[in-house]
Amino acid sequence: MASHIQHPNLPVPDYFSKFASIYVRQTGHATLNILTDIITNNVQTSAHPIGPDSVVHDTAAGPGIGAAALVASLPKGQLPKKMLVSDNNAMMVNAALESLAASPLPDVDCKELDSQDVNPVPSNYFTHSIDNFSIFTFVRPGDAIRETYRTLRPDGLAIVTCWSRFAPVFIVHAAQKKIRPDLPDSALMPTPRPEFSEEGVLQKVVEESGFAKANITMVDKVLVVTEEDNIAGLTMLMSGPMMAKAREGFTDEEQAKWGEAVSQSVKEEVAKNGGIRFEAYVLLGRAENQKNPSVPTIDDSCNSSTMNHVFEKTTGGVLIGIGDIEDQR
Repeated sequence: MASHIQHPNLPVPDYFSKFASIYVRQTGHATLNILTDIITNNVQTSAHPIGPDSVVHDTAAGPGIGAAALVASLPKGQLPKKMLVSDNNAMMVNAALESLAASPLPDVDCKELDSQDVNPVPSNYFTHSIDNFSIFTFVRPGDAIRETYRTLRPDGLAIVTCWSRFAPVFIVHAAQKKIRPDLPDSALMPTPRPEFSEEGVLQKVVEESGFAKANITMVDKVLVVTEEDNIAGLTMLMSGPMMAKAREGFTDEEQAKWGEAVSQSVKEEVAKNGGIRFEAYVLLGRAENQKNPSVPTIDDSCNSSTMNHVFEKTTGGVLIGIGDIEDQR
């Protein structure tokens, strides 16, 4: 992952590579489960459902969460005929490739691409584009949305999600306060682009980047994680190197208290909310019927040398357990 792609408050790229294989468990399946719910209850009930003629982009995909959500929520006959899974971290891309190789998706390709500039993908290519809990990680979120709009066909549908309440941040802040009660709020662990947790910010960025207000639908989602294994995975996430910034400047004695402080803060979160509570903004944005007459819509059977290059398969990676997802259908 190139350093200029990453928001300064995110972990270093090398850590994300190690994180790829355990991503799903350490997120408590939250990003997967919320997106699966969105596909089932919002996308498939809309005027633009995903089906066997669809061409879908899972952008900033990590280890292919968007693709995994499609497999989890759609019967085999409704899966898109073609799918591009892209991320700018090679390890994430390889993890997605190996995981999805045995999936029922008819044609899925995994590529290392920057969501803020997905050339050489041509304009007007995808019927659907998924940006799942990534927009706040971009240095230039508007550019990422403009690329989503550019690559959608006329009437194509974008699915963009971001957190309004990312529970691990609240839990980590509580743990910091347990170890250092006098710590001012300004010294608590920072989060990338916290403005996206404010109501209206996501829609404003999307409107400014090409989508008409009349073509945008906003939905709120709440997920309370109650399963012991998922809570354990999230606890591991908060106790480990992903949250190292929360422990910057700690003495060895304070570092030794971190695991217990996180565990206690998790218990308090569960007692208060009945589990670990996530809240999300979901935006469904439809491209205009006639986006740009000078740019032809790419035919479904596109076999140009450009697209052959874009969809050339990669190899290698690690497994994240797509079989477990299929079993949940």
